Amino acid sequence: MARITVVGSFVMDNVAKMDCFPQAGQTVLGNSLELFPGGKGANQCVAAARLGGDVEMVGMLGRDANGDTFRKILREEGIGSRYVFSCDKPTAVAQVQIDAAGQNRICVIPSANYAFGWEELEKADAILKSTEMVVLQLEMRWDVTKEIIRRAHSYGAKVLLNPAPAFQLENEVLAAVDYITPNETELGILTGLPTNTDEEVLAAAKELVRSGVKNIVATLGSRGALIANAAGCERIAGYKVKAVDTVAAGDSFNGALAVALIEGETLEQAVRFANAMGALTVQKKGAIPSLHSRAEVETFLAAQG
Repeated sequence: MARITVVGSFVMDNVAKMDCFPQAGQTVLGNSLELFPGGKGANQCVAAARLGGDVEMVGMLGRDANGDTFRKILREEGIGSRYVFSCDKPTAVAQVQIDAAGQNRICVIPSANYAFGWEELEKADAILKSTEMVVLQLEMRWDVTKEIIRRAHSYGAKVLLNPAPAFQLENEVLAAVDYITPNETELGILTGLPTNTDEEVLAAAKELVRSGVKNIVATLGSRGALIANAAGCERIAGYKVKAVDTVAAGDSFNGALAVALIEGETLEQAVRFANAMGALTVQKKGAIPSLHSRAEVETFLAAQG
């Protein structure tokens, strides 16, 4: 059985590039439209695999061309897919807008991802019992995701939750999570607190610790990440690079974090490694196409001195 199990989404990204985002009621002319395989679950799983992680994917695809594309990727990346099921709904798609600064706005249509239900969970239960870490996001049905968190925790697996798209979570769920990785906006949604300044981010992270999460790793873009837990708080610096496309930056961070933690790195060391993976990701277009190898990350880190 794989040491890391990613339970999550597959999404085919329809990426439109434009100089600036349209405002409400406004039409703008775009510069290009490209299709890239992605989805938070698939991105995190491929990121972990390219970094040398022993990883398996759990999820749902449609019986369509997009589903075929994802199955081909899983085979090529050497990712276990025994519990990647198929259904009659289409594989999920996303509308992604990217402006001239490389920032993105994303709307996901879940489709097949939401067809993963209790029947599929029961079939995949065996891997939850044997894996060392379960990585999840919030792009699948919440009732099923919540039960996966509960089971993984009860079986003794570490739980890493990327809370996106974010909503407020029950304290009993948070208490079963070992690592939660919100960005600043998601941290604000989880806590109901403002996160516009570094001081506000710190206060919100401390509040989330009080809610029961063992370790918060709040991603801050080019400013790095904030670690918060019962031992205190620590800011881990990021790397200054020119962003071309920020799609999948957070996903690559999560995949790298999972690999480093499973390999026995401290949380601080794991976050530095994950920051490097994220910095490389934003320098390349697309989701899965932008995910780098272990050798590339290590070369990047060596160049930082």
